[in-house]
Amino acid sequence: MTPGQPPLGARHRRGYDRGDAHLFRTIAQMTADPSAAPPADAAHIPPKAPALSVWRQRLILIEAGLGLATAVLSVKLIPFRRLAAWSSRPLPSGKAMPPVTEEPDSLKADPDFRTAWQIGRLVAIAARKVPFAAVCLPQALVGQGMLRRRGVPTEIVYGVKRQTPGGGIEAHAWLEYRGQGFLGHEVAPAHTEIARFPEGAGGRRRGQTGRADRPGAM
Repeated sequence: MTPGQPPLGARHRRGYDRGDAHLFRTIAQMTADPSAAPPADAAHIPPKAPALSVWRQRLILIEAGLGLATAVLSVKLIPFRRLAAWSSRPLPSGKAMPPVTEEPDSLKADPDFRTAWQIGRLVAIAARKVPFAAVCLPQALVGQGMLRRRGVPTEIVYGVKRQTPGGGIEAHAWLEYRGQGFLGHEVAPAHTEIARFPEGAGGRRRGQTGRADRPGAM
């Protein structure tokens, strides 16, 4: 080591700090860049949601990534009826879904909706970054589970659409809070709802339409 040069440990520490800072900046850019998240109608984005720190975003992305790995295996190995039963469990606190609202101001003022929007955004980012295919159902299961741990009630909505003129069927799942889609809802208008879990927990019942059913919602 030459005179005036910092000790080896300090140099390694400094290099680690630079690399860590770069990782943090990358995560911050992903979560701040509108193109990194599903397209949204600006009128429906919570306007004053508290900004999450980079550390907090990093931890949520890790939580989502680990959850997606578990969810992908669960979808392959566990019967659908058991997944539906898991999605239908009440929150430990007993908190129920508030009524559906068509008032944007009511949603914007709801802290649970802001939390749902933030978690949904980060789950969608994690799904694009993990080294395996994490499609709509694993994302919805993970988003619902993460929000359940945070005391936010949500509904998984299942829909289908005709994929081909020959009668092929394409299934899709997305998450809603108070009738408002916030994860996987971008293509919901092209699907016909067939089920939701928990059913009738405050969200929109089968056959009803709302913002999540219209192009450009959220």
